[in-house]
Amino acid sequence: MWEGHRRGPDQETALPTTIHIPEFALVLMVGPSGSGKSTFARKHFKPTEILSSDFFRGLLCDDEMNQAASSDAFEVLHLICGKRLERGKLTVIDATNVRSESRKPFLEMARKYHAQTVAVVFNFAAEFCHERNQKRAAERPFGPHVTLRHAEELRRSLARLNEEGFRRVHVLNSEEEVGAVTFERYRLPVNKQEERGPFDIIGDVHGCLNELLALLAKLGYTLTKEQCWKVTPPEGRRLVFVGDLCDRGPDTPGVYRLVMNAVARGVAFCVLGNHEDKLLRWFKDPARVKLSHGLAQSVEQFEKEPPELRARAQEFITKLPSHLVLDAGRLVVAHAGLTADMHGRVSGKVRAFATYGDTTGKSDEFGLPVRLNWSENYRARANVVYGHVPTLTPEWVNRCICIDTGCVFGGALTALRYPEQELVSVPAERQYAEPKRPLGGAESLPPTPLP
Repeated sequence: MWEGHRRGPDQETALPTTIHIPEFALVLMVGPSGSGKSTFARKHFKPTEILSSDFFRGLLCDDEMNQAASSDAFEVLHLICGKRLERGKLTVIDATNVRSESRKPFLEMARKYHAQTVAVVFNFAAEFCHERNQKRAAERPFGPHVTLRHAEELRRSLARLNEEGFRRVHVLNSEEEVGAVTFERYRLPVNKQEERGPFDIIGDVHGCLNELLALLAKLGYTLTKEQCWKVTPPEGRRLVFVGDLCDRGPDTPGVYRLVMNAVARGVAFCVLGNHEDKLLRWFKDPARVKLSHGLAQSVEQFEKEPPELRARAQEFITKLPSHLVLDAGRLVVAHAGLTADMHGRVSGKVRAFATYGDTTGKSDEFGLPVRLNWSENYRARANVVYGHVPTLTPEWVNRCICIDTGCVFGGALTALRYPEQELVSVPAERQYAEPKRPLGGAESLPPTPLP
């Protein structure tokens, strides 16, 4: 998104500007030498967050202006940048960054580590930058050709920054605008580490409202029938839904009413499931979505409801996070699971993995995607709770557990009580849909201790 502020000829002061950046981001200062990037970075970011090309040149050869050391300096800078992003640390690159070739490796690292990218552009004239360099000639012994080249390279790049992959581009065109900037960091929507629980995490509901009500009652929740079912939790507890509230079952609108009400009242959380993703696409453009995998039932049910409910459900699904990191990072809830390197991060790849899982791109004999067993190689401290693939008996595998027990297919609806690690389930009232892959007979679900 382009966010620039143009200064008119009669404008003497700039209005205060707040730049909002996510807590985990790669921020590139972009501008000619002498435009004030380093001073700006030191004003707004911690020293440990700033990686300066000048600093690394000085570190390697005791001379920050020794351009012969630039190649080695950037090699070290890139290495440390990657290590910081791997650890989920906000990182600021203080270099000219006016050439696309210079920005490319940083954008590649951001994609690899699922970091949001922000460009802060100092769109200043070459003459202005050269004049500033002349005032500190001992530090910047550059001729005017340097800033002229930088300014020209920036001019050619400016319109393409979004196309390169920057999520936000902030253009500053004057000293007044630079001085008026403040930064405000915000938490990513997946970061709920301050929420400590205890939680009751509920598997794929798929429109099975009666079973959901029975499970909530069994878990000790109080249910009151008002305009929709109002859920009151036992003292201190909250619900977390793993997604796939809709499709195949008898009352998808009723499930959404209950869950949306609980989330709005702060007694529940919910993450995006693949069936929500498809329902959302139908809400937005019905003609382009095939009514398969149970979507037809949801569509038929919503068409009998007031339009306001459909609009509310669309808004609700739009805001659902791909996953949630809870309990100081000790618990992750994602519809299809999530590998450790994606926890707490936001990108298209994270969303796809959390929503659809890890697949080979091929189909099995039942026409279903062939899935890779990501949990088999999982090695991290966080417990990962997920659904998506029906299983009769949930089992912990390397601190990961699937709690989709195929309620809509005649199995059961299951909750994991956290941190107690207790499984609680209720049987399906009947089989509402035929599974493509056989589930087998319904079984009881005994508690399985965390390894």
